[in-house]
Amino acid sequence: MFFLLLGDAFANGKEDVSLTQAQLDWLKDHPVVRVAYDPAFPPVEFTAEVNTYQGMAADYLEIISSVLGIQFEIVHPQTWEDALDLIRERKVDMLSAVARTAQREDYMVFTEPYLKLPAVVITARTDVDDWSMENLLQMKIAVVSDYAWDDWIMESYPEALLIRTPNIVSGLETVSFGAADAMIGDLATTSFFIGQSGITNLRVARQIDQSLDLSIGVRSDMAILRDIFDRVLEAISEERREAIKSGWIQLESPAWWKNPVFLWWASGIILLFVVIILAVSIWNRTLQHRVEVRTQQLRDTQARLLQAAKLESVGRLAAGVAHEVKNPLAILQMGLDFVRPDVEMKEPCRETIDDMQNAIDRASSIIHGLLDFSREEKLVLEPVDLNQVIQRSLQLVRHELSRQGVEARTELADSLPEIDGDSDKLQQVFINLFMNALHAMKGEGVLTVRSSVEPGKSLPTSPATGQPAFPGGDKVIVIQVTDSGPGIPEDKLDKLFDPFFTTKPVGEGTGLGLSITHNIVELHQGLIRFSNRPEGGACATLVFCLSR
Repeated sequence: MFFLLLGDAFANGKEDVSLTQAQLDWLKDHPVVRVAYDPAFPPVEFTAEVNTYQGMAADYLEIISSVLGIQFEIVHPQTWEDALDLIRERKVDMLSAVARTAQREDYMVFTEPYLKLPAVVITARTDVDDWSMENLLQMKIAVVSDYAWDDWIMESYPEALLIRTPNIVSGLETVSFGAADAMIGDLATTSFFIGQSGITNLRVARQIDQSLDLSIGVRSDMAILRDIFDRVLEAISEERREAIKSGWIQLESPAWWKNPVFLWWASGIILLFVVIILAVSIWNRTLQHRVEVRTQQLRDTQARLLQAAKLESVGRLAAGVAHEVKNPLAILQMGLDFVRPDVEMKEPCRETIDDMQNAIDRASSIIHGLLDFSREEKLVLEPVDLNQVIQRSLQLVRHELSRQGVEARTELADSLPEIDGDSDKLQQVFINLFMNALHAMKGEGVLTVRSSVEPGKSLPTSPATGQPAFPGGDKVIVIQVTDSGPGIPEDKLDKLFDPFFTTKPVGEGTGLGLSITHNIVELHQGLIRFSNRPEGGACATLVFCLSR
């Protein structure tokens, strides 16, 4: 197809390209040339369907094949890094589209560039006006690992803070979710993937002076093949080059009725009439919506203020009440211990003594809970491995789990990064969650604990703002504690952390455990959320930032 597209320029095949006898002999001895490429770099080159090589570079190779009468054996790598490894190890003879860098000159020679793509800075931020390189170097920059931009920035700006991603889509998502401030790439491929993935919050901040100059890269021991390719590429006319580019980037001029100026004026006239007709209705609806939003915001703010005032009052009263009740409880305990030896042998009296002891223990538990809730927490921070804290906590409750027929399962991430935390306080959190799950299952069941490192985009949002709780975090540790119990009533989920609120029957819980747990997690700059699993049971999700 592309042989015909070039018309007279290559009508006579090899005769239109002047080659030396040595070059002709080399082609005769090497009728097949092995080629690797970037499988995810459209529209320059990519893998389509099942191992089908397509793109602008593929079109150029078809021209070269027709002119020289050689066959290209396409090797299909999984990634661009694989393609670079193939030519470094000389398992292929050439790369079809590659930028020339100092690092790659150790094992490749390059033709003159046959594709030039402008370089741009892509961002989701709207609060920055100055996108000069000086200002950009103060930010986190996403680049695709082993792409030319990676080599260029590391060589020209070694102080740059780079976030390397495996491919272009990952880089764009990293910028879209705020884990990086900007991404450097070429306009053609980044525009292609933005349109394909449907990402709507990215924009081109500026075009930089550098461009992506793509050449054919040949093994360094086959420089003669590079010279042959240069002869063919030089003979391709500018018109044919534009024909290939427009076939992939749509450069053709639109019909007059598709002209943006015409469409602008036509749309403007139509919209003018629509706006006149609908203006009053839209304005009224807008005002109504604003009133409803503001009213709801005021109600939410009032509710949070009332809740804060309530918690403040509880905190002030808790310590006083606890100290007032502790002394009478101590007297009752001493009295009970004093009379126990005399009456313990009598059956009715022993039961009464046991009931009294249980009542004292329950009251003491409530007092200690109140003191923990009202006390100003001071954490002893040190590097903590959450996997080890989870294992220790499970060991402490393992007997109770076994006694009630509950199976404990762990799915803990290997080599979990450490966080700055208080291991004793965190152990208190996990033991409380394990015991709550045990009580919820009321017998046989499965308690599962998972740990993982997740990207920032997986973070839950703050209920107050609806925004990501850790907008600047690249990675977080996520802990999930799930059970196979009946779950939590939906109308109770928002009240779980309220002091004295409990879903347990009367006499089986103080309602302070989860409030204390919530306070400890927040003191660690973390989040805790409860939800119900679709397959049944409850799930407690804890999120912690990695240590900086």
